[in-house]
Order: sequence, then C-alpha cells, then structure tokens
Amino acid sequence: MDKPPTDDACQTLPAGNPAGDPPPLSPAQFAFLSRLARRLPSRWISTRRRRRFLFLVLAAPGFFAVFATPLHRNFFVTLAGFLLFGAAIAFRLRTEPLFEQADAADLWPSPDPSTCIRKDSRHA
Repeated sequence: MDKPPTDDACQTLPAGNPAGDPPPLSPAQFAFLSRLARRLPSRWISTRRRRRFLFLVLAAPGFFAVFATPLHRNFFVTLAGFLLFGAAIAFRLRTEPLFEQADAADLWPSPDPSTCIRKDSRHA
C-alpha cells in the first residue's frame, strides 16, 4: 500500500542553492562587492530582478550594434558590438554569484516594503 505524503515530503529547499547556503564571502570578494556597490546605485543591485534589468541595459548597445550591422556593413561596429555584449555577459557571470552570497549573508539592507510589489522569483 502507498503511504500518504507527510509534511516532510512537501517541504522544499531554499531558493538560493539546492545543496544549502552558499559559502561566505572571502575578504577579496567582499572588497570587490563593496567597490561595486559604491559605484552602482543601490536600487539597481538590490534584487535579482533589478540586476537582470541592469544586465539587459548593459547588453543592449552591443546587441544593437551586432544586429544593426547589416544596415551599414561595418566590420568594426560588429566587432565592437560583440565585445560590448561579451563584457556585459562577463560582468553578469562575475558579479551575480557575489550578489547571491551577499543576499544569503544578509549584507544588503532590506528593501523598502512600498517598492516591493511581489516576492522576487528565480525565473525570468
């Protein structure tokens, strides 16, 4: 006979990391994160969703340069577009794990409840 599901079977793991919380920040990572937080507006990096929008803003010039190239047929504009797009991807790959670790360690101030419409999800 099948056993009915228990409450333990219905519990889920935290959204951050399926294996548990990410490791704490090293001093070098913390220094890099604090430099980055000083240079970027805090509202842009406060939630995962806003960081995705920041990535799209950083990637847009390169994306536009690459896909507008057939209009003007310039190799250097295409190359610059790929470099800009690659830089936006590298920025996202380098900083997102640090932001996730900072979120897990509660290093960010809690966002203003009036600006939070709904809970931030991990899905686009």
